[in-house]
Amino acid sequence: MSEVEQLKKRIRDSGTSGVETAIIRDDYEPAGDMMIRQLMDSGEFVSRKVPPGVYDQKWKVFERGSEPY
Repeated sequence: MSEVEQLKKRIRDSGTSGVETAIIRDDYEPAGDMMIRQLMDSGEFVSRKVPPGVYDQKWKVFERGSEPY
């Protein structure tokens, strides 16, 4: 299984929790940004800024249909 397929499975398994983009960048360095862009371009996944608090918002990747809004 390729790294992209592993990442897709990881995001799908996360459900409505999503996976932080910062974690993806760290785990798949140096190709993390490229992998995020590839997922967004595929149309299967979306990235949203999720607000756990007013000043502590984080970007996360979700499978399309599982995003919070």
